[in-house]
Amino acid sequence: MNATKFTAAVALMALIGGGTAAIARDINVRGIICNSAGEPLPGVTIYDGNSDKLLTTTNEEGKYLVVIDSDGKLVFSFLGMEDMEVPVEGQLAIDATLVRSAITLDEVTVRGKSRLKVVAPEPTDIEMKGNYAHIKTRVKVPGKLFNTSTRLIIQPALYNVTESQMWYLKPVVYDGKRYAITQERMYDFDKTADPLNSYVTVTSVSSGGDHIITWSDSVYLKNPDNDFHCDMLMAMEDYNKVFYRDTTTIARGVVNPLRFFQYELLGAEVADSAYFPTPEMQMRDTKGDIMLTFGVSSTKLDMNQGNNRNEMNALISQLREFEDNPDAAIKSFSIYGTASPEGRYDFNTKLAKGRMQSALELIKENLSPTTRRYIEMNSDAKVESWSTLVDMLRKDGLNEQADAIDNILTSYPNQIDAQNVRIKKLPFYDSVILTNYLPRLRRVSYEYVTSQFRYLTDDEIYELYKSKPSTLSRYEFFRLYRNVAKNDAEKEEYLKKALETHPKFLVAANDLAVMKLQRNEPDVTLLEPFVKPGAKKIPDEARLTQIATCLASHAYSKADSISCDLPDTPAYHKAKVYTDVFNGRFQDVMQEVAAESPINEVVLLLAIKANDKAWEKADKLGNSAEEEYLKAIAANRVDQYMAASSHLENAIRLDPKLRDVAKVDGDLIDLIEDLEQSKQEEE
Repeated sequence: MNATKFTAAVALMALIGGGTAAIARDINVRGIICNSAGEPLPGVTIYDGNSDKLLTTTNEEGKYLVVIDSDGKLVFSFLGMEDMEVPVEGQLAIDATLVRSAITLDEVTVRGKSRLKVVAPEPTDIEMKGNYAHIKTRVKVPGKLFNTSTRLIIQPALYNVTESQMWYLKPVVYDGKRYAITQERMYDFDKTADPLNSYVTVTSVSSGGDHIITWSDSVYLKNPDNDFHCDMLMAMEDYNKVFYRDTTTIARGVVNPLRFFQYELLGAEVADSAYFPTPEMQMRDTKGDIMLTFGVSSTKLDMNQGNNRNEMNALISQLREFEDNPDAAIKSFSIYGTASPEGRYDFNTKLAKGRMQSALELIKENLSPTTRRYIEMNSDAKVESWSTLVDMLRKDGLNEQADAIDNILTSYPNQIDAQNVRIKKLPFYDSVILTNYLPRLRRVSYEYVTSQFRYLTDDEIYELYKSKPSTLSRYEFFRLYRNVAKNDAEKEEYLKKALETHPKFLVAANDLAVMKLQRNEPDVTLLEPFVKPGAKKIPDEARLTQIATCLASHAYSKADSISCDLPDTPAYHKAKVYTDVFNGRFQDVMQEVAAESPINEVVLLLAIKANDKAWEKADKLGNSAEEEYLKAIAANRVDQYMAASSHLENAIRLDPKLRDVAKVDGDLIDLIEDLEQSKQEEE
């Protein structure tokens, strides 16, 4: 065989499986888990047998779906059932049947037997699912107390100790048959007159035995981190009187391991320009100045004198630009003239006014008839005071000459002509004043004001904000806080003022909500007017920000209602995942979330009450305050009292604030009380 044929043969052998191992890959495996009677088992915990990672739990129909290595192993675990390990071996569907665990009971010696003498509710927990606290228990009622002529009333109440609030929960009312007949007769067969009628269950009473009543209810809690306890008031009455009354606490604290769930969700500023405010032109005034020169004692403007022609051409050009601009209009035009004080005052005043009127007529001739019709035009003139000359001399360092003129003005106040005669006789008048200063006192200036709709520059927006912030448009506020703000403090100031001026400014509300989230001050009220379930024309960034704000504020149900409208894209995927977690929907997200951190895996195991596995995993956590606290919960749930006490003490030593958490935590409230009592006894 030559070399070419040998190489081809080797390649062919590789293709048909000779000498190369199959490469494992992740696959989706699904199935249904049942008990030995063929009934689906909800809540079966499923692990990766190779990595021991939590994957998911079965749903109400016993079904599951996981992502796992094609060569992996699935482990199914359920309380009271034997764990089952099944190799995947590339299978896409794996069903399993779990069998009951073999339980060995220690020998028990029965020393006595007694009948129940009081109504006895079983202690229970206040468990959180989203914002709803769920409470369920069983109540044992002694047969010797409850009979056919008796009414039993059970009224549970939930107390928020932190906020001093109380809710009455669903009552339970049981009437014996004979008592029920008596009630009908007493109310003339109109039982609706009985305020408890809608809750009444009429029951037959078996002789001699105690009774078991199951009860459950749920209530919305705004902040599950507060201190809660649930009491149960129980009363029995016959036809004559209430002969039994008792109250007992059935639950203290809230069982909520999700308070230690680790996640980061900070919202996002609106990036879609389709939601940015539209630029708006604003009417603004513009001023301009020019200088013209007139001949001595002449009112006529000579265009060939000095720089008059260039100045006038420039002025006319600017005015015509405004005339041609559909977003601008010339509002007014004013001309001001100043004559020098030399000569008779009346003559100088008349001369100055004549010059101004002459110039004004010349300008009018160059404006369109429409502009002349609507423009406000006026002129004014005055004779400059000799005191202005005094100031000019002092500024130039000629204090001796300034003093000489000032003495004349003081000696002849309000006598302009007398001042003129005496100032002209000063020895320096011709050489200094006439030549150098009087020409500077003769000037003509013009001012025109235009009303123009235009976009403001960032500098103009900033200046307007300092003087009249309430006149800024949404777009100008948007430019101000996104482009002009130098730091977060300025940005927040601009955002708050924007919302004060424009309460329906969605983009500003979102961007301010993001800033508050970043510094752990969530404010759900900012976006509440805009982000509602089913709302159409709002940016997805606003939905994301409000979901993050709601989760940070314990408003889990609100976050849940919004997340339905959020697309499941990479940018928003985690928001939907974390909303599912906080609302108790673990099945579809459990594998993803448990893989984020060992702490999250333990938290989820505690949440689904896989307590043995939670303790096994918690025992491998680190030694931070939060990890020690989770160890205490997990140990306490599996009755490892000494370990739980030790870990709780460590947690509080590392973070003393956890003491207050333990005092309202249904998992550890008894343990913290025992520890504090032991410490007091030692002291």
